[in-house]
Amino acid sequence: MAPEKFSYTYLPAHPEVWSNSRIVVDDEKCTGCGNCLKGCPCNCLEIVDGKARQIESMACMSCSACVAHCEKDAIRMEGFYHVEKGFWKTVLLHPDDGYPIIPEVEGVEGLTPVEEVIYKRRSNRIFSSKPVPDELVRRVVEAGRFAPSHGNCQPWSFIIVNDREEMDKIADMMDPLFRNLTNLFFSGREKAWVRGLMSALSILAPRMADHRAMTGGKAILKPEDVFLGAPCLIVLLGDKRGINNMSLDIGICGQNMVLAAHSLGLVTCWLGFVAVAAKMVPRLKKYFDIKWPYVPVSGIVLGYPRVNADSMVKRDYPRITWIKGGKRWQEMP
Repeated sequence: MAPEKFSYTYLPAHPEVWSNSRIVVDDEKCTGCGNCLKGCPCNCLEIVDGKARQIESMACMSCSACVAHCEKDAIRMEGFYHVEKGFWKTVLLHPDDGYPIIPEVEGVEGLTPVEEVIYKRRSNRIFSSKPVPDELVRRVVEAGRFAPSHGNCQPWSFIIVNDREEMDKIADMMDPLFRNLTNLFFSGREKAWVRGLMSALSILAPRMADHRAMTGGKAILKPEDVFLGAPCLIVLLGDKRGINNMSLDIGICGQNMVLAAHSLGLVTCWLGFVAVAAKMVPRLKKYFDIKWPYVPVSGIVLGYPRVNADSMVKRDYPRITWIKGGKRWQEMP
């Protein structure tokens, strides 16, 4: 018998241990426009009789993208994605609520402008086809260039594909990889050897085998548009020789870019699978021509919004251990 922490590693075969958040649709407000479907990274919704409906069998990330992309305020989300036990057990402090409670601070009333952007900025998955001027893309990259980095080593480099036809070529190169990976993953519902393989992969490389990640992988397959209609792709590269933690530096750099883009009237969405494909697909490696010491870390699509998705949505409460005055305690909601 496997230890508890290594059990239930292949979740599609164990529907009894995981559950979704509940997506509630107000039929009086819902017009069946489909924005919630387009905004969902996991294809968790469908239109039935002209109204949006949750597909229970699809793993929901509880990201509230459907809520944010609904311009009619017809959707709300209750609870979070939850795994009761085993390797993927979720550790939520308050799974039934999670709305942020802003601490009151003497001398600070309401949210500062920076806090406002952080709380309300959302990944947008419904882009306008309007091109982004090169000068504006450069302005966004400049915000990344001024990010802090360990030892000030500035371990970043950027590939900018500001051309929709070229992005379509990239999508064609990526599609077979994710189609084969997701088909293999979900075939484990019927094939024992695949369940064994995916169980091992869960332990060795969990970021590649998470139930939600694979569900999201299915959602980007053709005929869907992997780049969400965006006109510009930025691939973030990291210098392998970067001091201490290169990936963290690239994350800080990218977040600077995302917030700067928001302030300029643009919207963004992180696409980490672009970096995965750039490492695993020989044709794409050749296309990007990434040379040592750089490696792909992540991708960001950039453009103008077709739907305003900015909103304050649910998040789990923070896990905090306080150490002060010789005492130590955990903060619980």
